[in-house]
Amino acid sequence: MINIFNKLLLTLLIISTGCDFNPKTNNSEDVNISYNLITPGSGIYAITDKNIRPNKIEGKNYEKVYRDENGIIKIERYNQRGELSDNFSVPAITLFEYDNENNVKYIKYYSSNGNPAENETFGYWSVEYIYDELNRVRMEIYRDSNSKFLTVPRDEMGNIADLDFIAPFISYEYLRNDIRIKAFDQNFNLLKAKIGEKPCIPFIDCGDE
Repeated sequence: MINIFNKLLLTLLIISTGCDFNPKTNNSEDVNISYNLITPGSGIYAITDKNIRPNKIEGKNYEKVYRDENGIIKIERYNQRGELSDNFSVPAITLFEYDNENNVKYIKYYSSNGNPAENETFGYWSVEYIYDELNRVRMEIYRDSNSKFLTVPRDEMGNIADLDFIAPFISYEYLRNDIRIKAFDQNFNLLKAKIGEKPCIPFIDCGDE
């Protein structure tokens, strides 16, 4: 008998990557816009002032946040000249798509010119989240800018190369008092399993930050 987790893996073979749309436009008229001042750092930028008035952003680094009835649907990052910028350790534009349960299903990144932008360190363009019946994240799926699953780096002997990488599939099994975390390669081969805490996911577990 195929268990629930194996069924989940099988469904990944037929899952679409969602409906793309122009990251520089919005299709909904029911969108609320807010502005946050941001400060660049050694890692991702910090938000220094939230929900400021539009007349306070001139000459400052800021993010423009679009919300609809589901939640945040887009974040744009601007430099002090008022230009979309990729220089905040994250691409200029982040898009969010939701499922029927109002859970974040996809997060996708675009550069200031509107092209898909991959993470500089790990090479992913989009992250997909799959949930269980309790709306808990059961799996994260990482794809490149061609919507292909990330490839685990291996050496000539077929061993995992000594490089920083993120597995294309990360699953979470919620046990009574623990969480079993499993990482799989692009062919669903198990790479590692451990008991631990699930990392906090921005806009899902960590709130709107």
